Amino acid sequence: MINEYPEEYYNLNLDINIKNVVEGSVASKLSGFFFVRDNRVVFSALAFGRIGGHNVNVKISKSSANEIKKLGYDPEIILQIVQRKIIEGEISILDAKKKKKKTS
Repeated sequence: MINEYPEEYYNLNLDINIKNVVEGSVASKLSGFFFVRDNRVVFSALAFGRIGGHNVNVKISKSSANEIKKLGYDPEIILQIVQRKIIEGEISILDAKKKKKKTS
């Protein structure tokens, strides 16, 4: 197998957390976050899949991209990894109902 990314990207623990999903008939809108080292990166995404297979378009802010660059990583490679993890189902979907429960 040919390595697709530089070696330093394989050791990143990019846990993808989905906070919100709005399902549509053709596409779904996702929002969530992941961490690069200890820096939280918020993203939005459009997920769709019909003829040609599944795909996800992941977007982050320019300031988040700049923060990733300051850490020594290429934001485009990070987004490719996030995209692949979403497509392959390597995600956590957060339950908003659990967060709203109050404990006394």
